[in-house]
Amino acid sequence: MIRGLFSVRIELDRVLQSDNYEQLIFENLERCKRLVGLKFSIIFWNKKLSKEIVKDFVSRNKDRLFNLGVEITNKPGSVWFLIKSSPDEKSTARYRYEGDILKGIVEYLGIIKHMQRRDGE
Repeated sequence: MIRGLFSVRIELDRVLQSDNYEQLIFENLERCKRLVGLKFSIIFWNKKLSKEIVKDFVSRNKDRLFNLGVEITNKPGSVWFLIKSSPDEKSTARYRYEGDILKGIVEYLGIIKHMQRRDGE
């Protein structure tokens, strides 16, 4: 899969803390997609989840995953914005936020909005 120019990498293990948290994250990621457009993609990093849990997640959210352009992986990679909520995450990124996923999404949106104002988009 070709990653979007403004890709975000998030730890899937943390997203699955609760159904409410998962839905709140998806709502915020959909907002990012509307703002960024086709250059947006999500990489969910799977740290230690079983295949069954990942399959259930995909089945439950297949439409949202397709619309957001999601990749699920257990390998490190290079992304535009990394929300690092675990010290085990070894990916590289142009921008990085360490801490809570929702706060990281807010930081991502702040950078995007700043770039859009700067570029007059």
